[in-house]
Amino acid sequence: MDHILREKAMQAQVCYEDLLERTGIQPDVKVIFNVNEDEQRLMKQACFRDNPFPGVVKAVLLKLRLAAVNKLFRAEKVLQTGPAAAILALDAALAKEIGAMRSGKEAGGEVLCDVGLAGLQVVRLYMMAYGGSKEFAKSRYQSATRVDNALNGSFYKYAAKDGRAFSAHVYYESQKARIMKTLGIAKDPDKFVLASLPFDKKTTARAVAKWNAQELEEQVFADGACGCMLRTRDEWEAMPVGKAVCEMPLYRFNKVKDAPVKTFGTPDVKKGPLSGVKVLDLTHIIAGPVCTRLLAEYGADVLMVRRGDYLHQEQAMLELDGWAGKNSIQLDFNVPEQLEKAKALVKEADVVVCSYQNGALDKFGLGAEGIHTLNDNVIYASMVCFSDTVWKERPGWAPCAEDITGLSVRNGSLENPVNLNGVPLDYIPGMILCSGVLKALQRQMTEGGSFTLTGSLTRGGYWLHECTDRWEQGPRGVKTSVVREKLDAPLWNSVLQTVPGTAVGDVRFPSPATWFEGQGDVLNNMRFHDGRTGFSG
Repeated sequence: MDHILREKAMQAQVCYEDLLERTGIQPDVKVIFNVNEDEQRLMKQACFRDNPFPGVVKAVLLKLRLAAVNKLFRAEKVLQTGPAAAILALDAALAKEIGAMRSGKEAGGEVLCDVGLAGLQVVRLYMMAYGGSKEFAKSRYQSATRVDNALNGSFYKYAAKDGRAFSAHVYYESQKARIMKTLGIAKDPDKFVLASLPFDKKTTARAVAKWNAQELEEQVFADGACGCMLRTRDEWEAMPVGKAVCEMPLYRFNKVKDAPVKTFGTPDVKKGPLSGVKVLDLTHIIAGPVCTRLLAEYGADVLMVRRGDYLHQEQAMLELDGWAGKNSIQLDFNVPEQLEKAKALVKEADVVVCSYQNGALDKFGLGAEGIHTLNDNVIYASMVCFSDTVWKERPGWAPCAEDITGLSVRNGSLENPVNLNGVPLDYIPGMILCSGVLKALQRQMTEGGSFTLTGSLTRGGYWLHECTDRWEQGPRGVKTSVVREKLDAPLWNSVLQTVPGTAVGDVRFPSPATWFEGQGDVLNNMRFHDGRTGFSG
């Protein structure tokens, strides 16, 4: 058995027990972490075989894919594969319990979690392939060439005047324009792209060098963009925002008011344990969509609200993964009739998930308070970058969360910080928030109530510090899970699975890392379509 994967399976066991202690959840389900040493070869083959891009972008993506896959089978200075497997196992265990509750059956049974495929979940961004739509291929190509620019802080960090490192994090063109203005870069933002990267890096380095790093951080946030001075863990913990994040639970869980118990009825066995549960998706990019994608995998009816169709999204490169399983309705909240339609959907929903900047939807009456006013028996879950108190309204992205919490320094050094593999501070916090939604659904089925949950990219990131600390403390007895080798489960025959007939054609997504009896037809659940007028049910 492969030594590294077995070690990561043991790390998953430790992280799973840590999750149970932190959340107070004790699923009556046996968790089995699976190890399969053949997966590295299969993943590498997929890197070459399923690469949809032309020209230079094809080569760039292949390089990113191979690096990400190779890292999955190496030791990690900061744990991420084990924590990903642990939280996915918990999500699956909770979903399985919900299915049993709805069916009137006793809980129990097994959840299988493949460790290698769990690691692949945090690099899903690189692995998707698609075909059938030239329009979408063009949108995704343009997205890829825009996002890999000199202000992509995952790859490029710059020395400030005081010698400290600074990283910028922009994924929308509007934010790129703001930070370029802050830095005094006069170039047309539309031309600040992959093709001009060598020149733009020099320009950016000169601009950053005129600032002290922390002063630039404050100005960038004040201008409505996102960038940060890289910090050590100790520096992060000493900051007011760092203290506030460290004091948060993995997700904030509040019962807002009493409400009648929900039953949801008997689940459709073909769809899965969450069939019939209506989820209104007000999310974008990766972290929020991860939460709702997992709910869709378990059979939930997820309706995603967008201003445009799936074929023409600005960040199609980053977002394709998050569309899986979700029908889309096009609504512009600035149009009164369309805003009223959104509010009608809130009243109908069982769960509303939001990942836009805190306060961004308040003016439309679609913030936390507005959602609960519209629907007094709803679960409202939101994702912020920082805490739900200090810096609660500042924008932020996953690589920034790595850089500011000290993870990049821990993974490398202060002189040579190294970001983690893929974007784990999008994927893992989204998986954590999903567990909170599932917990709230169980509470609604037993005691009733309307709930608010808040997740945080930086809190999820700090959990990786804590998981690594716990592992480094040495071996300990594990009571809640076991490790096995080469178990067989549906959809584990390939690392990528084809989902036909979506809004952008046939798409190949990474195989789910978990399986349990009653999970439903995951491939069918992963279809997604545009132009809907409401929930499927």
